[in-house]
Amino acid sequence: MRYYPVLAALAVLPAAAMAQDGAGYVGLEGGVSFAHHTDYDVAATRVQTVPTGSGLLGQTVTTTDTKYGNGLVADQKAGADVDAIAGYDFGMFRLEGELGYKRSRLRGLTASGALLADTNTAPIAGVTSDDFRSGKNTRVLSGMVDALFDYDLTPGVRVYGGGGAGRARVKSLGDRDDVWAFQLIAGASTAITPNIEVGLKYRYFQTQHVHFDGGASFSDAASGTTSVSQFAERGRFRSNSLLLSIAYNFGGPAAK
Repeated sequence: MRYYPVLAALAVLPAAAMAQDGAGYVGLEGGVSFAHHTDYDVAATRVQTVPTGSGLLGQTVTTTDTKYGNGLVADQKAGADVDAIAGYDFGMFRLEGELGYKRSRLRGLTASGALLADTNTAPIAGVTSDDFRSGKNTRVLSGMVDALFDYDLTPGVRVYGGGGAGRARVKSLGDRDDVWAFQLIAGASTAITPNIEVGLKYRYFQTQHVHFDGGASFSDAASGTTSVSQFAERGRFRSNSLLLSIAYNFGGPAAK
C-alpha cells in the first residue's frame, strides 16, 4: 500500500518496506491553505425613500434593479486546511474518501466603483467598501471521493497524482451554500515503518458558483432619506493547499 505525500528530502531517510497492494489505509493531513480572491457578481435591488412631507404619502420611493459584474471582491489571508482520509490501494491505482475542512480570515472586501457610485446616490454619501463587509471568516466543509495513481520513484519513495469530486458547504459573507466541488492532487510519500507512511501533498480545490444573499442599509440624517439594498451574490471558492500527511496501511509489508 502506500500513502504518499512527502518531500524528496525524505528520500534520505532509511527506507522501510512500502505497504502491501490490495489493502486499506487511513490517514490525517494538515497544513496551510491559500484561498484565491473571490469575485462575486452582484444583483442588487435598491429601495431609496426620500421624505417630501408628512405621512406615507409625503415621500418618494425609488426602486432600482442593477447587476454588477465583480461587484464585490473578497480577499482572504492564508488559512488552515485539515482532512481525514480512508481508502483502498489496488496497486498503481487508489480510491479514497476524504472529509476536509478549510478556514481563512477575510482580509478585505472591495466593492466595485459602479456599486459604490450607485449606493452613494444623493443625498446618501460617504459609503465605502468597508460598509459592505459581513462576517470575518470563510469556512469550507467538504466530502470528496478521489482517484489517485501511484508511481514508485525509488524503492522507498512514491509519487502520485489524480483528482476528485464531491460536495462542499461554503460559509462566507454572512451566508452559506452547498455546491459541487472538484480538486486536483499531487504528492509524494515515504514509508517510515512497515505500516506508516508520511508525505507532502499539494491540492487545488474549486467549487461551483456559490449563491449568497446579503443586504445593506444607509441613511442621511439631515434629509431623513433611507437607502436599503438587497444583494444576490454569485462566485466560486478556489484555493491551493500544501499539506503534511501521515497514513496507516493495514496491509503490512509486501512479501519478498
